[in-house]
Amino acid sequence: MRMLFLVALAWAILLQMGCQQPPVLNDVVNTSAYPRQILGVSGSKLFATNVKWDAGLATEVNANTSWLSARYFQVPDNASVGVHPVRLSNGEGTSANTINVTTQAASGTFPAPRIEEVGLYDIFSPGSASPTFWITVPAANGDIDGKVFVDNVEVPTIMYSAIPTDYLTAHNPSTFGNPIYHYTLYIGIVEGSSYGDNLNVKVRNHDGTESPNRAYQLPASFATRDSDGDGLLDEWEINGYPAPSGATINLATLGCDPRRKDLLIEVDWISAAAPQAGIWNDIITTFNNAPVLNPDGSQGINAIIDRGQGGGLSGGGTILTNHSVMDFGSAPAGTTNFVSFDTYKSNSSNFNADRRNIFHYAIFGRARPNGTSGRGEIWGNDFMMTFVNFGVWSQQLAQSGTFLHELGHNLSWRHGGIDNGAGDANTLYKANFHSVMNYRYQFPGISTDCDVTPDGVLGFSEGIFRNINESTARETDGICDGGNIDYNCDGDTNDMGPYDINTRPSLCPNGGDGTTNSVHRDYDQWGNLQLDVDNASSRWRSN
Repeated sequence: MRMLFLVALAWAILLQMGCQQPPVLNDVVNTSAYPRQILGVSGSKLFATNVKWDAGLATEVNANTSWLSARYFQVPDNASVGVHPVRLSNGEGTSANTINVTTQAASGTFPAPRIEEVGLYDIFSPGSASPTFWITVPAANGDIDGKVFVDNVEVPTIMYSAIPTDYLTAHNPSTFGNPIYHYTLYIGIVEGSSYGDNLNVKVRNHDGTESPNRAYQLPASFATRDSDGDGLLDEWEINGYPAPSGATINLATLGCDPRRKDLLIEVDWISAAAPQAGIWNDIITTFNNAPVLNPDGSQGINAIIDRGQGGGLSGGGTILTNHSVMDFGSAPAGTTNFVSFDTYKSNSSNFNADRRNIFHYAIFGRARPNGTSGRGEIWGNDFMMTFVNFGVWSQQLAQSGTFLHELGHNLSWRHGGIDNGAGDANTLYKANFHSVMNYRYQFPGISTDCDVTPDGVLGFSEGIFRNINESTARETDGICDGGNIDYNCDGDTNDMGPYDINTRPSLCPNGGDGTTNSVHRDYDQWGNLQLDVDNASSRWRSN
């Protein structure tokens, strides 16, 4: 607590020195919201500033804001339906501008918080027998004044950053399995623990609802800390990666940051499978927009793709020797003109072995022996795209979606969920699983609403949709908003189960696995990604 007090005092002094003018309010993100939703503030002089909800009215109150700042605020729990004026205020005055926020009627019960992961902000007194660990705890639906608990003991907590979302403002949250109103990033201050300790972390909202515990192991030492959990030690990202050959790879020059997740990928291809130039922006943007909060408070994942573009990224973009068929391992009997992925990778002219522990390696090839569109190690570092013979190969969206799909396997995701998920984690074509890992959406992009029609957007699941129980599902309920879905493909949408609905669809999710009592679940993939390949639990083949 002494550390927290000193930091807060220093901030307060600096902020008082800088607050010589009233705050400036430019915008609020979003201007339509539900009660308890966290919104963002665009403006200046936001430190040591209050957000006035119902500004100038008899019902004016100070909304809950982020620590020492009005960058984020939370709509009051009891906010009435209608228009509410918002202004900013500090010791020097009130903002000249007013932004109106329209509050919608609450829909269903506000969900309990859900921890996405746990990381490190910093370690104070790192050389002492009992250092102070500042852990980061990103959570879906966490309140601004939520509290972090470690091993069932409340610790000093700061709400540091947030991701306001507007998806639900066009929907009825009560029809979702786990609606997500926003994401918050907490810093919890842990004292009395030691390096290597296992922590059980949970978040409690101000209404008393709690997240399930999330396990987190503190680093074995200060030198081995990986604050953002991307598998790249902070020491490597700051001072360079000590490669097996004795060389040092300057990760900072490549764009790596110890407090922001980085994903390093090298890509080569055969001439017949050269990817379209536009896919790189698609892939990078998908990760930048991920609902992931880093220890530095930023959103997204920094995908660094070496396709030979220069600037320290000159290992990729190699035109490989041609093949007709490619796969991991050796050639199946009777296969001609086969080249193993491993043969390509073991050739130092294609892939520098010094990158083996830190880079994913991807190849665009022609075809696999079984004719599928690609393959990726589940929680590994190698993946391939092999669909030149598919009719959609010429489409940029299909190339981008397939790259993300196969890379998603490396991140431990499966066709119906996450690795080690429930029994339906491998179920194909689920209507309530909006992810490019779903074969339904790999080529055309995911659906962004409550139907099963692809909308050309690239992304992975956040685990928001209601379950589909084949034995009792009503077509009139759909997966959210009461949007009808023709499960049995009879031309209407007013039937009730049982249905057999998990098989290859055309425009309709009709069935074929032989059962009518399966339960299809959505999964939070973004909150269950594995970036640390060099882990005893991974399936990395050490190649």
